Amino acid sequence: MAIYQFRLNLIPRKGVINEFGFVPNKLNINIQERNDHYYLEKDKLLDSSDFFVDALTIKFWDSVNILPTEIIYYISKLFPRKPIESKSDYYYWKHYKKTLDISIDHDASLTLSKENGKIKQLYFRADLRENGLEFLNKFIEIAKKYDCLLMDLNGNLIVPEQKEVYKLVKFSNNYKFLKNPEEYLNNLEQS
Repeated sequence: MAIYQFRLNLIPRKGVINEFGFVPNKLNINIQERNDHYYLEKDKLLDSSDFFVDALTIKFWDSVNILPTEIIYYISKLFPRKPIESKSDYYYWKHYKKTLDISIDHDASLTLSKENGKIKQLYFRADLRENGLEFLNKFIEIAKKYDCLLMDLNGNLIVPEQKEVYKLVKFSNNYKFLKNPEEYLNNLEQS
């Protein structure tokens, strides 16, 4: 993932309420534990009783009746080409948009459950260098249309309102890097 791409997952509000009984401000995502589990699984060092659970593994979409084909249609409208990868259970879109001196880079990913055909995971990455943040705003509209919440990689959960999303963007490492790359990198060295 490029540092200038801001990632948000779409999670159905109803699925969150069914799981927790309310909508929390933050969900648990443990990136280090997630990576450790991935590599242990890849190296076949886990047995069948070992499993990993965090906000990205909860089946929020199972309790909603949203047709994946409908969401796939609306996401496809945001990209000039069909999905780069399109299998029966995975869709991936990518688009580079040339502007004056930079190439804007957006993408989206949708994974379907092999068990029930419902959405398993849906996220997009918006290039924060885009003037007017059109792509980001269009995904906010898709989230609204399907009554989804938006979650960043820190687990922050927000309603799909431009003001809330922009606030989250301003606290992100992506924004900090774009605003002042040298300061951001110096802070990394000091950590």
